[in-house]
Amino acid sequence: MAKVVATMKVMPTGTDVSLEELDRNAENVIIKYGKVYKKKIQPIAFGINALVYEVLMEEKAGGTEALETEIKDIPEVSDVQVTDVTRIVDVTF
Repeated sequence: MAKVVATMKVMPTGTDVSLEELDRNAENVIIKYGKVYKKKIQPIAFGINALVYEVLMEEKAGGTEALETEIKDIPEVSDVQVTDVTRIVDVTF
């Protein structure tokens, strides 16, 4: 089965949300589906920052839908956007 890297932007409900706690909660969900390849904080506007994750996971039917739904259920999350999904080609010689 192929692997993909899904780039996800996780938006907090407001500026009062602890990004450290939100990150911890999001990563607890992500590890059920794959692993965090990279992460960063991205400034959005008016003091709000989003967490952007690159998640390495198995390619399967339904894509990232289950992961997105579970992250959206975190109380501090207002929205989750998958901005990119790229298949990883494993080249062995």
